[in-house]
Amino acid sequence: MQKQLVVQIQKFVMLYVAMLLGLGVATAQVSAPPVPTVLPQTVEPTGSVTGTVYVQDTQQPARFVQVMLQSVASASSQGNGRGFSGFSAANETRTEVDGTFTLSGVAPGDYYVTAGGPGYIAERALLQAAVANGADAAALLARLPTVHVVADSPSTVNVTVQRGGALSGHVVWEDGSPAIGIMVTAALSGPPIVLPSTLTQIRSPGNSGNSSITDDRGVFRIAGMATGDYLLEAVIQTRGQFAGLGRPPQAVSTIRVYAPGTFHKASAKPITVRTGDERNEVHLVIDLRGLHTVSGHATSTSAGLNVASGRVFLADPTDPSLQLTGSIEPDGSFMVRYVPPGSYTLQVTGANTQANGGYGRGRGGSQSTGTSFQQLSMAVTVTDTDLSGVVAAMTPVQSAP
Repeated sequence: MQKQLVVQIQKFVMLYVAMLLGLGVATAQVSAPPVPTVLPQTVEPTGSVTGTVYVQDTQQPARFVQVMLQSVASASSQGNGRGFSGFSAANETRTEVDGTFTLSGVAPGDYYVTAGGPGYIAERALLQAAVANGADAAALLARLPTVHVVADSPSTVNVTVQRGGALSGHVVWEDGSPAIGIMVTAALSGPPIVLPSTLTQIRSPGNSGNSSITDDRGVFRIAGMATGDYLLEAVIQTRGQFAGLGRPPQAVSTIRVYAPGTFHKASAKPITVRTGDERNEVHLVIDLRGLHTVSGHATSTSAGLNVASGRVFLADPTDPSLQLTGSIEPDGSFMVRYVPPGSYTLQVTGANTQANGGYGRGRGGSQSTGTSFQQLSMAVTVTDTDLSGVVAAMTPVQSAP
């Protein structure tokens, strides 16, 4: 009996092994899927650009400045910034210690070549100054350095940069302590200079503009400035505060102070800067004691309606940059802070009987429920003290003629 059992087990093992071998053979007979054919990718031929950047007044090499290529075709396309070389690593580089540079992998075509860095005048500033002096846009374009790039061939171009003037000084609070971390900007006095459309796409690298942040001593320094008369401006952003749980933050206002220490642009004293100048005697005082608060209530001209939300704006009709904001509280009260003496237009927009319910409710703009009111404009005058008790009588929209 035991012997028969052993024989049966041996037969079972042999049968199992045979099945496995048959399965392996069957598997081996299955043909593998065809390997897809990978076509070689076509690589567009490119060229290279080499050259040297010189400082205009000394003709010495400009060391470690940025160099940029910008397609002539795309630069001439209005509103199309695709030619800005910052989008292509192949089209921007830095000069070496001897002022030389090399750009490889540049697509064939014609390019404007600009260079810049800290202390050098940005190409846009040079163009604006030339336009202000009556220069023709086409002539300015013709004077810009260009290079023609050919596939599998090197091209050469030399560029010059101009040293600008510098403006430095201190910003302090009314008690004489340094104003730390304040943005200081120098802008040309007079109306803004608008470049012709043919020049708007021309860029220059390595220049952060005419602005600076004060350090721990309240010291600022702005370099690379073109010749001109400038207004020096310190900008302070007031932070909003939460008025309550679930409520959006109050509106944020921008305080602008002009050298030597006025809140009105018309009272600022221009500072003349020339190429190569180092003006380091500028002193700007931020005296917040000269600012006041305008407060009041927004009421409805129709009985039974209460104004519970909206935005309040104080704007100087003579200075578009002087605009302060506030918001209407659920009880109809409003407050605008940091207002310098002067005559203003007070505007109320987006007023509604529905209070703001949170971040998704538009901060006093259009509401999904409640009654809205017409926009209101009224004149207010701020003297040397706070102005309170201002009444903004709002007319419901359905009452409009």
